[in-house]
Amino acid sequence: MKNKKMLWLVLIALAALFLTGMLSACGDEGTETTAAPTETTAAPATTAAPTETTAAPATGTTGATGEWDGTFDGEYVIGAIDSLTGGGAMGGAEQLWAQEKAVADQNAKGGLLVDGKNLEIKLKVVDDKSEATEAAAAMEKLIKVEGCELVLSTQVTPINLAAASIAEKYQKFYMMNTSFINWVADQNYKWSACVFNTPDDQAEVPFQIMELQPESERATKWGVLTEDNQDGQAIGGGMKAMAEKHGQQIIEFQTFTPGAKDFSSALLKLKSAGVDALLGFCSPADGITFVKQMRDMDFSPKFMFGWKGFWPQEFMEGLGAASNYILHDGFWSEDLPNPGAKELGQAYRAAHNDLDSVSIGEPYAAAQVMFEAINRAGSVDPAAVRDQVFNGSFPGTVMGDLQFNEKGVASVPHMGLQWMDGKRIIIWPDMGNTLEWFKPWTER
Repeated sequence: MKNKKMLWLVLIALAALFLTGMLSACGDEGTETTAAPTETTAAPATTAAPTETTAAPATGTTGATGEWDGTFDGEYVIGAIDSLTGGGAMGGAEQLWAQEKAVADQNAKGGLLVDGKNLEIKLKVVDDKSEATEAAAAMEKLIKVEGCELVLSTQVTPINLAAASIAEKYQKFYMMNTSFINWVADQNYKWSACVFNTPDDQAEVPFQIMELQPESERATKWGVLTEDNQDGQAIGGGMKAMAEKHGQQIIEFQTFTPGAKDFSSALLKLKSAGVDALLGFCSPADGITFVKQMRDMDFSPKFMFGWKGFWPQEFMEGLGAASNYILHDGFWSEDLPNPGAKELGQAYRAAHNDLDSVSIGEPYAAAQVMFEAINRAGSVDPAAVRDQVFNGSFPGTVMGDLQFNEKGVASVPHMGLQWMDGKRIIIWPDMGNTLEWFKPWTER
């Protein structure tokens, strides 16, 4: 009897253990299937270290089919410095639009793929007020206050170099555009890259355009009016070098302080010298003032080409019909045969009453490069992203195929376009369009 009682007690204990194990297993399964998704509860941290690759994939991760399921696992903040106020605000507005458009387009494709997670891109913008010292302060704020480790750029070479010096100090990656790549290369940056060209590349365009014209009709007496600053000196030096290269002579060279209100003295010298091919480099506001005073003084060179301030829509709108026949530099056009160029141009015009842009291609492409570099690295670590860009190839951007060298710079062709009745006509590169010589003011 005693043995039977002991046997029953052992059997009961074993049954209890078995039942406990079954209940425990059911409880674990229920916790796994009902847990809230991490992307809806975790607060995104813009500077946090990337999630370990051993973590379980989150809901928004690209699946085995390579398709994004439409949900994000978090967000990542990228900084941007732009000229929202000051002399460069007209171009800065176009640049910011391009950066925001690039972010929206990338987010529509799944954002950034980092450690198997899809992160929504957020853009944090700081105004450089069109000043180099303010650009440095803007970069300092983005890095130290906002925690940004990857930053998209402002425009104009000296302003960008000032910002890049701070990025180098803190070893954060800065993706620049619209800055002379030879100047950038000379700095031997380790954390900053750039898409653009050289002052000589830009300065050669009007001479190339002139050589497309019948020899008997070409202008031969070249004059220059340029800002007396670092950028102006660079493009001015390029003008002199390219004039010599093409067998031309600059017979009058005038400089001025940006923001000048009276150009009468410079105009008188240019007119008196018999200049028939005028080259200008200035801000949009200064360009508008200068052209109006040209009209008042009845100065009508046969050919006029301007950089920097002559391409923004505000230049054409500020002058109206007086902008006709003036040529300007350009960084991009929706008419170029580059992937996505036509769609980008159409989107800009739809948002700007059918006005177009020749500047948005470069900042958009710079953002494309940064996003692709992040995805290739699978990381937002600045060094990992930098290493993808330096010596990297990026085919199929809206600027075409980009090849960066060991200095982190990529060169793109420069363009020459002519304002006519509020529209731009591509004159260089040669696409078969006809140059219209500058019509005298008295004949308009």
